[in-house]
Amino acid sequence: MEIAGLDAASRVLGGAVLGPPEIAAALGAMLVLRLPRDVEGPLTMLRLAERLGGGLDPKVHTGVGYLLRDEWTIDDQPFAAAETCPAGWRLVRREPLAATLNRTYRDQDTVLAAAGSNASAPHRRSAVEIAFDTLCWQRVHGERLLGSHWDWSRSETTDRGYVAIGEFGPQGLRIAAYSTGVRFGTLGVCPQR
Repeated sequence: MEIAGLDAASRVLGGAVLGPPEIAAALGAMLVLRLPRDVEGPLTMLRLAERLGGGLDPKVHTGVGYLLRDEWTIDDQPFAAAETCPAGWRLVRREPLAATLNRTYRDQDTVLAAAGSNASAPHRRSAVEIAFDTLCWQRVHGERLLGSHWDWSRSETTDRGYVAIGEFGPQGLRIAAYSTGVRFGTLGVCPQR
């Protein structure tokens, strides 16, 4: 007997299937196919948001800064205007790993390194990978991942901070950058393998 598709297989087997939805529920992860470009050109963070009809909080274009840092917008940041995702499949946690919350950047790296050998250790996503995964998931599934948390990326800003993306609310994804010594309870890492 030939079964066409995972849904049909699940029905025939009485739900005895471990497909992507079941793995996501069991492991808190999702399997993601990323593409660096579409037929119109590179899928940078800015172009992806434009292509999907939004998704980034409009405030990310008005300037971010504080007493010790110059003001910047994502429009002139390489992580948003030039970087793209490498093509391929990744297994990504849907929410930050609990052990990475409320830790400095370097302490988070230590937690990730302890989770596997060098070849298999989970690692941080880039800013564009976080945006790609989160915006595409919301577009397809209607669910806002990172609704109350931040994922701290490996992407640097021009002022030497590391990009954090999160608090995906009705206005869109928020984007900030922090120095490596910062820590707070909703800032963690959604590692990928």
